[in-house]
Amino acid sequence: MAQVLVTGANGFIGSHLIPALLARGHTVRALVRPTSDLTALRGLPVTLYLGDVREPETLRAPVEGVEIVFHLAAALLVPEQATFDEVNTQGTLNLLRAVEQYAGPGFRRFVLTSSLAGAGPSADQTPLTEEAAPHPVSWYGQSKAAAEEAVHSFADRIPATIVRPAAVYGERERDISQTFGAIAAGLHPTTGFQPSYAVMVYVEDLVEGMIAAAESPSAVGQTYFLNHPEVLTTTQVIKTTAAAMDRPRGLTLPTPLWVLGLVAPLAELGYRYTRSRPATTRDKVRELRHRYWVADPGKAKRDFGWEARHTLLEGMRPTTRYYFEEQAKVRAMALETQPWLWIKYVLVGIVLGILIEITSATGGFYAFHPGWLVIPVIVGGFGVALCTLAMLLRQRSDLVQFLIGTVITGAAELANALGWTGSLGWTFTPGWPFGINDPTLRSLVLGAAGGIIVLLVNAIMRGFYRRRLRVG
Repeated sequence: MAQVLVTGANGFIGSHLIPALLARGHTVRALVRPTSDLTALRGLPVTLYLGDVREPETLRAPVEGVEIVFHLAAALLVPEQATFDEVNTQGTLNLLRAVEQYAGPGFRRFVLTSSLAGAGPSADQTPLTEEAAPHPVSWYGQSKAAAEEAVHSFADRIPATIVRPAAVYGERERDISQTFGAIAAGLHPTTGFQPSYAVMVYVEDLVEGMIAAAESPSAVGQTYFLNHPEVLTTTQVIKTTAAAMDRPRGLTLPTPLWVLGLVAPLAELGYRYTRSRPATTRDKVRELRHRYWVADPGKAKRDFGWEARHTLLEGMRPTTRYYFEEQAKVRAMALETQPWLWIKYVLVGIVLGILIEITSATGGFYAFHPGWLVIPVIVGGFGVALCTLAMLLRQRSDLVQFLIGTVITGAAELANALGWTGSLGWTFTPGWPFGINDPTLRSLVLGAAGGIIVLLVNAIMRGFYRRRLRVG
């Protein structure tokens, strides 16, 4: 058994790799940043080291006396090329230098987790082999290709192996799973109007392949694609995911790439203000513009007998089950006491109401009569009414939340338009919104805003609750 260091230990792949290493009897060290979410590592017998691959002085302690390093720490979805280069390329160099200086004579293997993006896409449906020259098309891919070159530059001093996973899915994955809610609702989003092709790998299969590569003498100095050999279209991925949920029927919704190109800068802007993981980036869209992300894992089978055991359907069943179980836990908010939970909902609604009414007053969209009515609308309408509704509906589907919120708000708008509120009410600027003057149509449109507010409030409250789960 060996002393093993895992960087990026709290991440999606790392948090699956560590239990697999422990099950084999290895002693595991985990390099994590001071701000890392350690939820996935709770209860595991690992030694934590606070550090950052960008800070060489933090790497000596975790590397001293280690025998195997699995290097997974990486920047994945960030808007700046410099960050990819700093973390993925320079961080790998820093770690290699630390291993060379401090690991000692018993060091056995450095395993770099690269990516299919580092190799680049295929020209057609013919899977890439490891002999193909890398031609990455994204900043992320370029930084991974450069990290591979860094590993090669130490080949005469450090025994190393490079693994290139394809699209990885499994429990706790955060990118592919963004589509699960829509798929469950019967909407099947696909990218572009032409078929795209990809290979994938279930995370449990991947970590088995990584460990097998680390233990194989044949893998020293070698590079391996790790994926299931089945080539899938994006439509097949969505349909198979739906089948894994036992909801095979749905409406296919192709998403034009130009739409993703418009959404990406907005997602990046949100990242800059919140530092939360963006849904996509312009760099990720660069990869999506290429239709063939396929690779041949045959070399791994020949050299050390590894092959992916799970088909997409077999791997997606536990993946989607876990996702919806976790979603249900968060929506239930079982750790919250009901009176305080309601108060928190109301406070969030009041803050949103204040922001909305300030925006309205600034833009002159509508006016209350009498003017003081704005206060009970903020407190009673946004805070109490909509947020009590949001709290009661928090465990229902987003579609149900939206529809009920839309109906309730639309009814309030229609009652005001028909004069049923007596001398109390609000008057809209002619033609607002969207040039609408018909009061019934306006009520329908603004009713949808109420449905969106219900969704937004519940999304905010889920974010608060997830933070509570992280910090304990």
